[in-house]
Amino acid sequence: MCRFHAKTVYEQPILARLQYVWRLDDDSYITKPISYDVFRLMRDRRIQYGYARIVSEYRICIRHLWPAAFAYISRHRLRTTFKMSRGLIFWNNFEMSDLDVWRSPQYKEYIDYIDRLGGIYYYRWGDSTIKTIAARLFISKSRIHYFADIAYRHGRWIKPKLP
Repeated sequence: MCRFHAKTVYEQPILARLQYVWRLDDDSYITKPISYDVFRLMRDRRIQYGYARIVSEYRICIRHLWPAAFAYISRHRLRTTFKMSRGLIFWNNFEMSDLDVWRSPQYKEYIDYIDRLGGIYYYRWGDSTIKTIAARLFISKSRIHYFADIAYRHGRWIKPKLP
């Protein structure tokens, strides 16, 4: 699952004609109507990545990942406007993306490097951290948007009974 959401989903031919995608896990809920077109907002404001929550990394999902990422960053002499530190990540069970980010040569080179290391399989490197690192490297901070106005829940949620 982590490899699929970090890499192979963007290689699927069905996405070739799309510009934007919205990922919601099967246990995600939008609990109130949204009064605008989120994709139009992304297009008009040139947003490349949207999120609803930032959470702490799961320690079991990052073993050896950050040293590998820092080695990649150093080898390619990359700079970022974000603080590159461990800890907080975009919780990507709700994420909106401009597919050009994940199709870019920079991201493809990065994710192929991560994939070749095998940590997704051996250490269960999580797609949230993998993609947070990429967002910090390849997306300007001004093109990342917090969707604070979308009523979103993740996990077990019991639908209220209607009168």
